[in-house]
Amino acid sequence: MEKDIAIRAARDALYAQLSVLDRLGEIEAAVEVNAGIEILNKRLGDEVTPDELDQLAHRFLPD
Repeated sequence: MEKDIAIRAARDALYAQLSVLDRLGEIEAAVEVNAGIEILNKRLGDEVTPDELDQLAHRFLPD
């Protein structure tokens, strides 16, 4: 259970970095980060909706 919490925290941080990379136009790096996110989601059995992605971005990134 603790491991799942840590994995979710790492995944959420990757979502924030994905948003930064996207804004910077670093597409290749964003693709690699996204692959890591997908792997973690699969391990956790999680599916993240676009609304949840937006919430994560606002949680980690100031406007």
